Amino acid sequence: MTRKFLFASGAGAALIAAAAAAYLYGGFVGAQPADAAEDAQAQQGPPPAPVTVAKAEQKNLAPRAETPGAVVSLRDSRVAAATAGKIEWVAEVGAEVEEGDVIARLDKADAKLTRDDTAAQVRRLRARADYLDSLYQRYVGLEEAGESEATMDEMRSNRDEAIQALRQAEVALERADVNLERTEVKAPFAGRVVSQEAQIGEFANPGTDIIRLVDTRHLEVTARAPAGLTRNIAPGETIRVANGADTLEGKVRAVVPVGDERSRMLEIRLELPETDWYIGSAVRVNLPSDRPRTVTAVLRDALVLRADRISVFVISEDKTAKRVDVELGAADGGYIEVIGEIAPGDNVVIRGGERLRDGQPVSMSAITVEPSA
Repeated sequence: MTRKFLFASGAGAALIAAAAAAYLYGGFVGAQPADAAEDAQAQQGPPPAPVTVAKAEQKNLAPRAETPGAVVSLRDSRVAAATAGKIEWVAEVGAEVEEGDVIARLDKADAKLTRDDTAAQVRRLRARADYLDSLYQRYVGLEEAGESEATMDEMRSNRDEAIQALRQAEVALERADVNLERTEVKAPFAGRVVSQEAQIGEFANPGTDIIRLVDTRHLEVTARAPAGLTRNIAPGETIRVANGADTLEGKVRAVVPVGDERSRMLEIRLELPETDWYIGSAVRVNLPSDRPRTVTAVLRDALVLRADRISVFVISEDKTAKRVDVELGAADGGYIEVIGEIAPGDNVVIRGGERLRDGQPVSMSAITVEPSA
């Protein structure tokens, strides 16, 4: 029994060893094609690099220079009282009002008394003028009145004088009505109350400032620049204005042709579209420093910046990347002039260029850039 058991054990071990050898041999033989494929791939080089490209374009660009500016309101007024009276109410600071809204009230007592007194004078003078006119017409109608010509002239003069006095009283009544209406101070335009220049209980005379009202809907940018810069812009042109990271296109409303005697700077006024920028914000105005000229331009993302050079990768017809060293020129928005071996219509890499090597194959996807104005 013992010998049979040992014999069986030895046979099993032999079978296991044979199976292991067959497995290792088969694995070695089967691995050879995979290793050969890897060696072939290593000889062919790395796979094509994925990049995004855009066309180089021909554009009219001008060199730019920045000048500081500030956001201002088109209308900023200190609204004053137009009649006398004690201030009874003033709109709160920060209140938003529309044109014609009441922003302050004055005591109406004196204005009402003046109006009533003037109205009584008008009624009295109208009665006297009507009487004198009727008397004069009665005598004129009598053919044999026997009144002298001097008497008739005097009657006519008295009548005309009474009529003129009535006219003066009627004007005074209109003025009294206006003064009564002016006890309610109204907003001359839509805006926000910035400050109360007078307080409740104070007596306001005509011309006393009551409220500072600022139009927060119609904004402008005011900037000063040397005559050399302002010479290149004209009313109606659009200029880029930056407020931190936000940018807007402002339209040139006016270039004030009067320079400061010391700084020799001219003022520029730019109309802004509707925006939430605060009045008083410091902004940067991007002005052309020269007339526009036709150049080859690429998107700024195409630039590959190194310590010793600035490059752009152009995709050749065989879908390989060609590094082109360039110099930079005028810039406008997202585009910048490149001076080098680049022509309008060339495909330039705008994403993925940082890791490219000269001559490296690429797989590219193109983007369409909307034409700028």
